[in-house]
Amino acid sequence: MKPHYFSRLFAVLTILTVLISCSKKEENVPLQGGGDFTVLVISSDSPDNVLVVDETVTFTVMGDDAVDYTNDAVFYVNQTEISGSSYVFNTAGSYDIYASHLGVTSNTLSFDVIDAAERTLLIDNKKALRNQTTTFTMVDADGNDVTSEATFFVNNTEISGNTYTSASAGNFDVYAEYEVSGTTQTTETKSFSVFIPLRKVVLEDYTGTWCGYCPSVAAAIVEAHAATEHISVVAIHETANSYPDPYHFPQVDLLQAEFGVTGLPAARINRTTTWSDPYDVSEVTAMAGEETDFAIAINSQLSGSTLSVEVKVIYENGSVPGDKLVLYLIENGLLHDQVNYYDNDPTSPFYMMGNPIPNFEHNEVLRLSLTDIFGDAIPATDAFDTYNASFSISIPSDYITQNLELVAMVVSDDNTARNSQHAAVNEEKEFE
Repeated sequence: MKPHYFSRLFAVLTILTVLISCSKKEENVPLQGGGDFTVLVISSDSPDNVLVVDETVTFTVMGDDAVDYTNDAVFYVNQTEISGSSYVFNTAGSYDIYASHLGVTSNTLSFDVIDAAERTLLIDNKKALRNQTTTFTMVDADGNDVTSEATFFVNNTEISGNTYTSASAGNFDVYAEYEVSGTTQTTETKSFSVFIPLRKVVLEDYTGTWCGYCPSVAAAIVEAHAATEHISVVAIHETANSYPDPYHFPQVDLLQAEFGVTGLPAARINRTTTWSDPYDVSEVTAMAGEETDFAIAINSQLSGSTLSVEVKVIYENGSVPGDKLVLYLIENGLLHDQVNYYDNDPTSPFYMMGNPIPNFEHNEVLRLSLTDIFGDAIPATDAFDTYNASFSISIPSDYITQNLELVAMVVSDDNTARNSQHAAVNEEKEFE
């Protein structure tokens, strides 16, 4: 009987072992929030962007890796973090919603929340280019389009229809009148603007902490800043074996080869035009602030060490074949000794400052390129359409984040900068 008893016991123990091992086996489910994405897209269950007070909207966040990150993301309504992925809009007004996860920020959804008893005026474009059509719409509490019932007034003057264009820049107010039971009612007055793009000239300073004549360009750039706000500056450092430059840009040799830089100091206007000693600022101001036909906007968010950037380009006459977008990260306030050959020159602003100048402040230093250094191709873009480009990078720990800025430029097929924009990190810089 013993062999039979032990064989039964062994069989029972074997079954128990299998059951226990199976109960401990983890299901092969992909981990959420793994971070294998570079872009997040937020969407909602609302069929349109008009809501009624006390309406609840649920949001979903998908990564470009096709993973749903809704449960991992943090949602923000008008820059304020909310709990969960749903929100009750209990006050009339305008709302912007976005999500963030692992340092990557999504696109933004915009909603107008209206009172059930009122009509609401909507503007499709609150900042329009000259000659760009701005369309006004009036909706009821259910979000129905009741524009046909409205008469629109721009700057207190009745207009025909529900669209408006202006060839001149300016700020405008619009409201609508409508009738309810024979009584004339008026919507809330809203504002919009029309702008004419102004050129921001690109100044590039090829420099080095070891270059004794390079401070002269730095001084000219300070003078240019004082003369005009319509410039974007990039200082591109090159190291030397005898005097290492801590801000050396690894691809400086490629830029120098393309733009004919054979020695330092060297400066370029709009990438391809040589700015020669004595660096006459009038060569810059002659172009800075001129009217042009396209504009650039920059918006960025820094979360932890991850910087998310959105760049927009809007064209008055459509893009030009060969247009490219260049996006650089620069840093200000970097202190390092600077060799100074002007120490004994009484006509120089660097006279008697030492050689080297201790703790010289280096500004607008090129740190990283978020695009190809010569630009990423911009696809064909029609007049008044907007080209959007999104980027995400990790910021090295030794960068001082509050000193970081972004410089975006659109360059032609010969690499000449056509226009530019610059903005601090975490700043939203609109079209100008």
